[in-house]
Amino acid sequence: MLPPVWSLLPLFSPLAPGMVDVTDAVGLGKDVVPETVARVCFADLNRDGWPDLLVDRHRVFLNVADAKSPIGRRFSEVAPEKTHLPKPQVSTMAAFADLDNDGKLDAIFSENVMPDDKTFKDHGMRTRWQKGNGDGTFAETATPLPVPPRPTISMSLGDVNRDGRLDIFFANSYKQNYEGYPGDLLLSEGKTGWKTISLPDAGIPFDDVKDAGGRPSYGGMILSLDGKQSSILSLSYGRRWNRLWAQTSDGKWEDRGPKLGLDGDENRNGAYPDWLVEYAKTHPQFPSAPEKPFRSNGNNFDASIGDVDNDGRFDVFLSTIVHAWAGGSSDLSRLVFQGADGAFKTREGYAVDRIPNPVTTSWNQGDLFAQLADMDGDGWLDLILSSGDYPDQHLRIYRQNPGKGFEEVTDAFAASHDGSQQVSLGDVDGDGAPDLVVGQTFNRLNAQQINGRTPTMRLFVNRMAMGKHAIVLRLKGDGKGVSRDALGAVVRAELADGTKVLRQLVGVGGHAAKQMDFAVDLGIGAADSVKSLEVTWPDAKGTVQTFKNVKAGTYALTFRGKLSLRSNRR
Repeated sequence: MLPPVWSLLPLFSPLAPGMVDVTDAVGLGKDVVPETVARVCFADLNRDGWPDLLVDRHRVFLNVADAKSPIGRRFSEVAPEKTHLPKPQVSTMAAFADLDNDGKLDAIFSENVMPDDKTFKDHGMRTRWQKGNGDGTFAETATPLPVPPRPTISMSLGDVNRDGRLDIFFANSYKQNYEGYPGDLLLSEGKTGWKTISLPDAGIPFDDVKDAGGRPSYGGMILSLDGKQSSILSLSYGRRWNRLWAQTSDGKWEDRGPKLGLDGDENRNGAYPDWLVEYAKTHPQFPSAPEKPFRSNGNNFDASIGDVDNDGRFDVFLSTIVHAWAGGSSDLSRLVFQGADGAFKTREGYAVDRIPNPVTTSWNQGDLFAQLADMDGDGWLDLILSSGDYPDQHLRIYRQNPGKGFEEVTDAFAASHDGSQQVSLGDVDGDGAPDLVVGQTFNRLNAQQINGRTPTMRLFVNRMAMGKHAIVLRLKGDGKGVSRDALGAVVRAELADGTKVLRQLVGVGGHAAKQMDFAVDLGIGAADSVKSLEVTWPDAKGTVQTFKNVKAGTYALTFRGKLSLRSNRR
C-alpha cells in the first residue's frame, strides 16, 4: 500500500499542513484498530519519557523508535492477553495514574451501575484498580475501590489534601426524575486504604428551589484556581448549576461555584425561544413555560484550566451541549476569565458559538470535550474543541489572537474530523509541540452523511509550531510529600520578551476521565530560552524551585532535584 502523499514530503517542510494525520504511518490504521473508538488517552506506561497510547481503554500501544517512520516513532501493541486489562463495558471509564506511589502507572476503572433502575441489567463489574507493572502490563487481579454502585460518568484524580497521595473524585448521574446521585470522593490513606468523604450534597433530598442535593454530573476535575489550594469542580448536566467544592479553614466543604461565577451563566430566567412557545400552543408535548432557576444553566460535559490571557491567574473553559429549542434556558460553551477578586466572567472575542444566522430551529452544539493548549508555540493558550454528538459537529481548533480572541483555524491547519470524540495531548515525536489523538463515532449520522465510511481514531502530529521553541517538563514527586505523578504542580516561566506564562498539571479530569500525558508544555515562541522557570510543587508547603536562563528542550525534574535535559530538539 502506498503511503499518504504528505509522507513523501519532509514533515518539517513549509508545504506540510499544520496538523498532519499520521495514523496509518505509525501503526494505528484500520488494519490494526478496525473497531469504533470513542475513548483514547496518552500515558507514559513504561516511564521512558515517551507518551504511550491507550485505545478504547484497554488496548495498550507503546511508543517505540522506528527509523522508517516519518516521525521516527511508531506504536507497537502489547498483546492483549499480557496486559490483563479486560474489555470494558460501553459505559466503563478508565484512567491511568500511580495510585500506590511505586513509580508505575496503575489502571483505574469506574463502572456505571444503576441500582434504583429496575430495568437495569447488572453486568457485575464494579469500580476498581489494577496495579501497573511499568511495562504496559498490569496485575491479573483487580482491587475494589470503596464506592457504592452508582451510574458513574467520569472520574478525576489529584492530591486533594496535598499529602503526597492521589485521591479520586467520581462524578455520578441521575438517580430518578430530577434527583441525582452525590459525587463520591476517596482520599488515599496509602497502604491502609481509602477514606470516604461525604460532600454536603450527600443524603439531601431533591428540591426545586435550592437544589441542594445530588445533581447529575457528567464530569469533574481536581484543580487549583489560586495555585495553592485544591478544589473539586463538579460539572452538572440537565441544565443544572455546576459546583466548586472547596474546604474552609476548619476543614468543612462548601460550594463556592455561585460566589465565583462557575455555577452557570448570568441568565437564570429559564425562558424558551418565542418560536417554541408558539409551537407548543398546538403541540402541548413541548415545553413553553419558563424553567425554574435550577433548570436554567448548563448541560456541562467538560472543562479545561489555563491562564489564557497571561495575567498570572487561571481561567476556565466550560464545554456544554446546547440545542436550538432550549434558548436562554441552557448555557453555551464559554471561556471565563478569573479576575483579581477570584470571580470568573466572560470576555468579548472569546466566544466559540456556532449559532446560525439567521437563526434556525434545528441547530445543536455538541461540545463534548475541550482542552486549552499552546498549539502554535507562541506562549499563548489556544483551544481544542471536540464536538461530536450531532451530525454538524466536528473537531475544531481555535488559535488565540492575544488580547483579541479566538480564531478558528481547523480547515487552514488540515484537522477536519467529524463525529469527534475524546481527545488527548502528548508530544509523541519529541519535538516539543503537543500532538493530538482523537476518537470518532457516527452515532447520530445518517447513511448519506456517513457516505460509506467507518469511524476512525486519528493521530495528528502538530506542525502548527514550526519555527517556535518550547520547554517540556516531566515532573516526578518523591512519593512522600508529593505524589509520584505530581498532579497539581504549577509552572511559571518568564519569556525573553517579558511575557509570563502559567501552566498547571491536571492529568486526569473532565468528561469521561479525559486524560492528557503527564507533562507540562510551555511554548516560548522564537526565543531559545526563558529568563526564569519556577515550579510550585503540590505538597503541603507549596515548595518552590526556581531555575534561571533555561534553554528550550525536554526536561525531567524530580522533587527538590535538578533539571535533567532529555532532548534539545526544540
